[in-house]
Amino acid sequence: VPDLARAAPPAAMPLEQPKKPVGGAYGIFLAKHRPELTKAAEGQKASAVTKLAGERWKKLSAAEKEPYEKQYLAAKAKYETDLKAFLDAGGEKRKGARALASEKRKAKEQGGRGKRRRGAKDPNRPKKPAGGAYGVFLNKNRKDLQKECPGSSITGVAKLASAKWKALSAAQKKPYEEEFAKLQAAYKEAMKTYKPPEGDAGGDEEDDGDDGEEGE
Repeated sequence: VPDLARAAPPAAMPLEQPKKPVGGAYGIFLAKHRPELTKAAEGQKASAVTKLAGERWKKLSAAEKEPYEKQYLAAKAKYETDLKAFLDAGGEKRKGARALASEKRKAKEQGGRGKRRRGAKDPNRPKKPAGGAYGVFLNKNRKDLQKECPGSSITGVAKLASAKWKALSAAQKKPYEEEFAKLQAAYKEAMKTYKPPEGDAGGDEEDDGDDGEEGE
């Protein structure tokens, strides 16, 4: 195992989930012109701004809308790239404010029957190891990887980690594979004695299948 692999496990890098662009090309148009639209609808209800924006958007020709559509596609592509890097770096995807608000509203409409909202997890539930042997490699070497690309985004660190992982031989990967197997076994053992709260529907962590690895 190279010296890089024998480094002491570093503190986890703070991760921030990238923000998903919403509203399509119209959303880009609205964000860009909001100040002038707000000024034009001064003294009116908040809904007047979006109403005015909608009217102006409908009047635009296809050629005039094209720049906003291109900006949205670029923002969407960047989000997908950053999200993949965020997840590869050990981040956990969380639902956006709109989705959470929608779930809260639906739960309220159901009258609070005591059912756990789908997606809610017991904090005491054993955490399933993810990322396979690559995940172990990334966690052990995160600090050194950050030093090699200071100031880089999560994407930069994840790309460097992936490149280094792919460069390892089967023998060099073996210790990480063995450690992941131990983590997986410990998780399965913990699940045998774990008792979920009454009414817990379980969750996708019940699947004990092996996780895929980066670059395999």
